[in-house]
Amino acid sequence: MVKKLFKHEFMALSRMLVPMYIILLGLALITRVIVFFENDSIIYSIVSGSSILILCLGLVVGLVYTAVSCIIRFYRNLFSKEGYLTFTLPVSVEAHLATKLLSSAVAYIASLFVVFAAFCIATSGELLVEIFKAAGYLFNTAATDIGVDFGFYIAEFILLMFVAILVGILLFYACMCIGQLAKRSRVLLALGVYFGYYYITQIIVTVGIVFMTIFEDTPLFETILELIEANPKEFVHIALLSALAIELILGGVYYLVAHTIMKKKLNLE
Repeated sequence: MVKKLFKHEFMALSRMLVPMYIILLGLALITRVIVFFENDSIIYSIVSGSSILILCLGLVVGLVYTAVSCIIRFYRNLFSKEGYLTFTLPVSVEAHLATKLLSSAVAYIASLFVVFAAFCIATSGELLVEIFKAAGYLFNTAATDIGVDFGFYIAEFILLMFVAILVGILLFYACMCIGQLAKRSRVLLALGVYFGYYYITQIIVTVGIVFMTIFEDTPLFETILELIEANPKEFVHIALLSALAIELILGGVYYLVAHTIMKKKLNLE
């Protein structure tokens, strides 16, 4: 049954996202064709500049649309009238959350690949070759200077980004679950919870920055800086793994909120 849920989720998200992928790749191809006929005329400058601007906006909108599509899919399938059918299936709440979470993560990663493919199409030719040469040079230089730790940095960073995507999706799910507790204006409540949480976190970060500013003149802070300067490679590992630990803790909280509400406080339309 879980495999069928995954298949159904991928098909539902594909119907929403594939047309967008085609549009983005089409815009990239049009941009490349325009660049191919490069000349010094004012009309060409206007057309090429507009094409590049539209493509850049399209890539950003595409990533936002992916997140919105995953959220809409989550809400419609679980908390709208469709939810009555969804929760009659012999599937646990954990399985519903897992299928929604992983399918959304795959969709977002697929969107990132499409954005990268669109970038490659639009810049194909000498410019793309130069970009890859520069990236390869920086990569090789970093690998030579840092050594074996560089590979671990890359692995830790990729793992951190993947977990961050999952945690970001879980945050939206938790907000949607809280929003569905209301009798009316559920989406508005969910948005209110999300933006309220966002502003609270910004306040906490700001307070932390102010605290660090005050703390930087103390002997303890200077001692920490000396340790970082003496062990820069270890500090990078600690920073990445600490960020990963924080993401995992936050993700666990978001998952617990969503799971508890779906299991004990379900309120379908």
